[in-house]
Amino acid sequence: DKTAGTPSGNTAGSTIAYTFLVTNTGNVTITGIAVNDAQLDAAATCPVTTLAPGATTTCTGTHTITQAEVDAGTSNNSATASGTDPSGGTTTSPPDTTTTPIASAPAMTLAKTASPTTVSAAGDTVSYSFAVTNSGNVTISNLVINETAFSGTGTAPVITCPVTTLAPGASTTCTGNYTVTQADIDVGSVTNTATASGNDPSGGTATSPPSSATVTAAPAPTLTIDKTAGTPSGNTAGSTIAYSFLVTNTGNVTITGIAVNDAQLDAAAVCPVTTLAPGANTTCTGTHTITQAEIDAGTVNNSATVTGTPPGGGTTTSPPDTTTTPIAPAPAMTVDKTAGT
Repeated sequence: DKTAGTPSGNTAGSTIAYTFLVTNTGNVTITGIAVNDAQLDAAATCPVTTLAPGATTTCTGTHTITQAEVDAGTSNNSATASGTDPSGGTTTSPPDTTTTPIASAPAMTLAKTASPTTVSAAGDTVSYSFAVTNSGNVTISNLVINETAFSGTGTAPVITCPVTTLAPGASTTCTGNYTVTQADIDVGSVTNTATASGNDPSGGTATSPPSSATVTAAPAPTLTIDKTAGTPSGNTAGSTIAYSFLVTNTGNVTITGIAVNDAQLDAAAVCPVTTLAPGANTTCTGTHTITQAEIDAGTVNNSATVTGTPPGGGTTTSPPDTTTTPIAPAPAMTVDKTAGT
């Protein structure tokens, strides 16, 4: 009569203690009593090995649980007792089997990281690593990484795992790359949240808690202006000078609301576009009417800047650019003489 004790745990390496109540149900004395159980860690121990008719003894033994048994959810164990009768023959009992349930506890952990953690330009590459550990007590198969939230505006990374089956305690690192877009730089960050999941031996799904990684974009909004003066239409007060302003976005974020600041223009400069992506430029134009004071000074000095608004708000202003336009002097006088009578 075989009895299984409570398992010492529910992981591979835990043990089950067995007792074997052996009874001589015959009419002759049996010697050399032994328990036959191939799954015991060592031969069962019996306090006596000779039993008179009707006598009993309780043998004991221990079995170490295997991972296969944990995955199966049970430990099935069968044993017989045997001994020698007075004529020298072997007497063997019918087998007795126990089935001991092993509690399944599938679980996984995920630690997600990104490298680098700061980017500065569209086209930069972010490498994501997903460290997955089987923290449960059963084997997990068909491992996948699930992107549950992704703020990037480009194509989400394709994630590959070198192995997709993990024994308890085992780990693997999955990887994926992402190419940063200009929209990501303008927003200022890319946040990515993922889980790991896989199948336990019963066909159920085990899923890790979520893990997130945030990559920040360091905004560097800058503008330049290159001002050019055309040839004056004349050298008298009221003549005009046409200006062109080459405006370039030299930063790493999109700038909106582009405007030229030049107090000497007759009207606001006209810009064909007012939004510039990094590296883009536009040429604005404006006109200035020459004053008598400028004619007298012989030059027209004109300074301008350009401003715009980066994605995070505020104002970005270029360094000033100044032009000096000479005005040709033409001193002349006339006299109109009149004689009286």
